[in-house]
Amino acid sequence: MLDIDKSTVDFLVTENMVSEVESLMEKGFPILDKIIDKMIERKIDRVYFVACGSPLCACQTAKILFDKYSDIPSAAFSGFDFLDHTPFKLDDRTMVIGVSASGETVEVVDSITFARNKGALTLAVTRDQSGSSLASVAEYVIGYGGESIWEMHLLVNYYIACNYINSIKEHEEITEILTDMKKLPAILADLVISTEEKSKELGMKASKWPFIYTVSAGPLLPLAYKEGIITMLEFTWTHGSMLNAAEFRHGPLEVVEEGVPYVFMLGNDKSRHTVERAIRFVKKFTEDVIVFDIEDYYSELHPMLTPMILFVPLEYFYYYLSISKDHNPDDRRYYGGIVEY
Repeated sequence: MLDIDKSTVDFLVTENMVSEVESLMEKGFPILDKIIDKMIERKIDRVYFVACGSPLCACQTAKILFDKYSDIPSAAFSGFDFLDHTPFKLDDRTMVIGVSASGETVEVVDSITFARNKGALTLAVTRDQSGSSLASVAEYVIGYGGESIWEMHLLVNYYIACNYINSIKEHEEITEILTDMKKLPAILADLVISTEEKSKELGMKASKWPFIYTVSAGPLLPLAYKEGIITMLEFTWTHGSMLNAAEFRHGPLEVVEEGVPYVFMLGNDKSRHTVERAIRFVKKFTEDVIVFDIEDYYSELHPMLTPMILFVPLEYFYYYLSISKDHNPDDRRYYGGIVEY
């Protein structure tokens, strides 16, 4: 295992996660309230998210709120998809939210510029309130000032979605989500302490596998892509793919056999039985199975908050998977301009 001081590794964001979440709730949510007021004033009837990588996965998760609890059309686009296949409706009653931690993701900046020129209400969600390209082109900016971008991006987008949905027609489950969000700092603080050792053990086990299939469903599906594709490929240099448990019997089950490893993410929403069915099938043929089950961590919150909870043990899991392979997850071959793309 790579001998490394984990406090120096940018990938691992657990150290300041709780304080960042608390700060966003205290200082950022009042800023978002004013933006939501503007959405109400403009009678926004469609919301688009534009992002790339992990931020896009957070946007896809927030989109589920609009789809499940309202009749407000919503979509989450990767930046180039928004520019190459721009949605037909893009006007002054459209909200376009661009998300980029650095504020320098070119295709997100260009998307927000384009949307604003079309009259859409635009919001930049980024680390710093000012000084970035994205902040300079959007009508409104929320600078969350943290490194735990999964939690930051989910909280910002959830807060906007939930409060705007309730402003049009109050929904009991949306109100429950907003209430339960207030409990997150204390729960995350416990998880940061209590989950590391078990995740370390699992990460060391998984480091022996040359590739991993990651399987989930429902509101955990974007997180499964974030971890099973983005994190594994970019940060741990481990080959793998993400599979939707709802589609597991339609192709993927044919490659299940001893020696083929799987990581499952199991929530407590209505899709739980779908993931459990895939787990039962896989375990008939292989022992190379790891399950991150919300019931093993903290399942008392609304199921839509599960992606924020499971992120903590998963963060440790992939960190220890990487260093057990003698790879610093901060190292890159090509990313960030080392090689032109």
